[in-house]
Amino acid sequence: MSITKTKFELDTFQKEAIDYIKESKSVIVSAPTGAGKTVIAKEAIRMALDEGKKVFYTAPLKALINQKFLEFGQEFGEDNVGILTGDTSKNRDAKVIVLTTEIYRNMLYETTFGSIDPYLDQLKFIIFDEFHYLGDESRGTVWEESIIYSPKDVSIVALSATINNPEEIQDWITEVHGECALVKTDYRPVPLHHFYFKEEQLLPLITPNKKLNPKLKERNDNRFGKKNKFGRSGGNFMKAASPDKVVAELAKKNMLPAIYFVFSRKGCDKYALECQDLDLLSVDEQKEINKIIDAESKSHSFIANYQHLDLIRKGVASHHSGLLPAVKLLIEDLFMRGLIKVVFSTETLAAGINMPAKTTVISSIEKRGDHGFRELKASEFLQMSGRAGRRGMDDLGYVVTVKSQNQTAADAAALAVAKAEDIESNFKASYEMVLNLLTNHDLKEIKELIFKSFGHSLVLRDLAPMLKDKSSLENKLFDLQTPLCPGEIGDLQHYKSLQDKLDDARKKKKKFEESMSPEVTDMEELLEILTLEAQNYPCNGCPKQKPCSKQMSTVKRFRKKVKDLGLTIKEREETYWQDFERIVALLKEKKYLDENNKPTELGKVCAAIRSENSFFITELVSSDFVKNLSVIEFACVLASVVIESRARDGSGRAKAEYFDLYENLKLVARNVVKTQRSFKVLKPVEVNSDIYSVVSKWMECLDWEELMQANSSDDGDALKALRRTLDICKQVSKLGPLDKKVKELAAQAVDIIEKEPVLEITT
Repeated sequence: MSITKTKFELDTFQKEAIDYIKESKSVIVSAPTGAGKTVIAKEAIRMALDEGKKVFYTAPLKALINQKFLEFGQEFGEDNVGILTGDTSKNRDAKVIVLTTEIYRNMLYETTFGSIDPYLDQLKFIIFDEFHYLGDESRGTVWEESIIYSPKDVSIVALSATINNPEEIQDWITEVHGECALVKTDYRPVPLHHFYFKEEQLLPLITPNKKLNPKLKERNDNRFGKKNKFGRSGGNFMKAASPDKVVAELAKKNMLPAIYFVFSRKGCDKYALECQDLDLLSVDEQKEINKIIDAESKSHSFIANYQHLDLIRKGVASHHSGLLPAVKLLIEDLFMRGLIKVVFSTETLAAGINMPAKTTVISSIEKRGDHGFRELKASEFLQMSGRAGRRGMDDLGYVVTVKSQNQTAADAAALAVAKAEDIESNFKASYEMVLNLLTNHDLKEIKELIFKSFGHSLVLRDLAPMLKDKSSLENKLFDLQTPLCPGEIGDLQHYKSLQDKLDDARKKKKKFEESMSPEVTDMEELLEILTLEAQNYPCNGCPKQKPCSKQMSTVKRFRKKVKDLGLTIKEREETYWQDFERIVALLKEKKYLDENNKPTELGKVCAAIRSENSFFITELVSSDFVKNLSVIEFACVLASVVIESRARDGSGRAKAEYFDLYENLKLVARNVVKTQRSFKVLKPVEVNSDIYSVVSKWMECLDWEELMQANSSDDGDALKALRRTLDICKQVSKLGPLDKKVKELAAQAVDIIEKEPVLEITT
């Protein structure tokens, strides 16, 4: 078997991983960004092709999938490589398939686990790139399911940026799938040097022994990286440095090209415009970039009409999800050619896209989260830093953190030397999961599957101290069962019961005597019997009564603790299963499942919908009011439930022309919320009427430029919204059990929406 050809001698970790692949073993590779993990993936592909077998390559981002599709096609032959995403399918019978992890998981849903679907026949390797997405809050469940359901004879190749707990993941995969090796390294072929930019100076951030540069220490820094009560180090805060000054300094020190990370799209555009007066290109580079841009503009109107095209001609660009794909691809191509010297980007470029730079600049170590601003996680900082340093071109990579208002150099230095966080599980049951699993499995089998999740293994890890306490108490209880009796074994509890009966009999006898009741004779006989029994009982007069009584109290207390711990452990162990059962109960109530827990026709519709809340969409498309909508209204309704609002309160305001539509939609939403609450199921139910204008105007046959003039949306936002609308309409049009009129409306919407640039063309 031939080895993948590279420009460089394989590193030790690459050789080690490839050795496992040669043995058809599963392997996790944890290595820094830019270390060369793709070489390992290519060796798995080459081995599968040499044997006439299949290999799947999965990734979380469509941009990365498209990039790998082209890259693998060039290296292994276009006929050998296919692509499958939500809206793109090409050469799907090829030996090498590049696809989203969701598509792979959905293929596994269609099989009885342990068997091989014909399409998965001959599959030798499943490659999970960016495997740290296992811990992603919204999508991590898909990675867990994919591992659990993968056929046992398919080897897993999991490629991840540096993570802190790969051993836990290795143990989990070994337990649920089969033996799995671990290859981890901190080695970077191009070492990184960290700098800090403040007061128009570029200074080393940390010393060789990873301490804060003394020249950067501020008066209020009590110790390296220490935070005050507000979560910040304090210090002499100042206005952030302007990006043109940062870029000019990098140019002067020959540290370009650079990726300059900014955590908002508006910020990227603003920063790029502030650099428009910089002279970054040579005369020859200027000629070359103009030639390429002019050629692309003639063949692609979306590029010709890009408002910041003149900025790109100067070697400066902004790169984010608000751009049309054609523009992003042009920027990426020019950057790879070395003609764009600085690209201002959101975190998109940190997530696996192959655009290495000599320098990465991090504009701030804070970013907006779901609950206000927060400090960057160490893994986020590492991911962005890792884009610096081009193997074969640079001896060193540079990471520059720019001074901003809410940070000090100590904060930046703490992040620069921090380890990546542990990957935690975000496993959760969904309607889609429940219905698909119940198609081929009973509840007992599914419970076993859910107990194989990474989330469950982490629950057991966290319960370990509690299980240890319970075991310790049980051992102590066992020891406490040994009687303290010096002679014949007695039962102090029984003896105390006898004493209580004696006391009660004496009281009754006295009462009978006072009332001169004839029953006093019977009570005297009972007293005589009880007294004799008590006197002859082993505990009577025993010197160990006091310690024995104390032992009994301890036993009682320990038994309660053991019982309480047992209940707590059981409840936590079954957290994920209880979530699953609640969804089952809801679906049975709504007739999505029959008496045997198998999907009904309505359940089959819900199972086939790919959405965060497929129950909400099923309730919507099966409701009476949608049947009488126009095709444009129908598309707007679907768009409003699959596209998140960018409004701060998470909801939009319907314009007067859509008022009735919005009210009917809200009624369905309210009923879904009410149903979910009654079963303690927490799934998002949102209606975004902001999107009505974009969808309706596009379907009214406006061209792209007219659409953008009529709306305030960014190109990328509008395109993403229309593609998601197209995707859900395609799904609904193919839902067999659904009402024929509803499917026809969906198919008509597809025909109207699917035109460039919404029609995605993979080249």
